[in-house]
Amino acid sequence: MNGSQATFTMVLLFALRCLVPLALMMGIGYAMNWMVNRWEKEAAGELVAVAGTAVAAQKEDHCWAFKQCNEEMRKDCPGFKEQMAPCWLVRTRAEGNLPDECLACPLYKQTPAFA
Repeated sequence: MNGSQATFTMVLLFALRCLVPLALMMGIGYAMNWMVNRWEKEAAGELVAVAGTAVAAQKEDHCWAFKQCNEEMRKDCPGFKEQMAPCWLVRTRAEGNLPDECLACPLYKQTPAFA
């Protein structure tokens, strides 16, 4: 083996050992970024479709939003203070009985009774 063949062999082995795995890793990284961008665009499209329905229903899911109570009324409301439970359940616990206005409320009628 002469000097030029040995040099060529060393360069080839170096390329196989270092440059090919590096190129492979960069190609996989590029493909993963491309997929993530594509998935984010799809998710953004789904959010636009859902924004008109689910978010609007969630905003009206509280008694004070449904009845359009002002800030002064919200300060005294036990349902506003405990927002994790249904308003009628919190008022029942606080006052000892269910107020009559809750019986006619659509939020009370659509929520299953778990009290």
